[in-house]
Amino acid sequence: MTYGQVFLDVELLVKGLAESKTFQRMAVHADRHVQKFKKEGLEHVNVQMDELHKRATRAAYSTSSARNFASSSSSSSSRAGGGVGGGGGALEPPQRPLGGILGFFSALGKVIRRDLGISVDK
Repeated sequence: MTYGQVFLDVELLVKGLAESKTFQRMAVHADRHVQKFKKEGLEHVNVQMDELHKRATRAAYSTSSARNFASSSSSSSSRAGGGVGGGGGALEPPQRPLGGILGFFSALGKVIRRDLGISVDK
């Protein structure tokens, strides 16, 4: 087949499909389903992102000590967070960690002390 013959075959196929009522109905039906699934998919992603944001916010403002977790989970068993709060104190945003090599060694030291069971100062 030559390039001209392939071009002619494709043109005939496209024109034939464009004039076909059956193909047009099928295309409209398929497009409707694609749009519906795109909308449902986007809504599902938005719901998942909202849930992830809620969990991340709870984790960011939760306390890490077992004592506060036990006291707050018994007083707030109806809340989903469980470990949020503790003692009625105001919540504060997390502190930004140190940067550079000093921050690396500081974090490494905290992890090592935690793994060895030595108390970690905040």
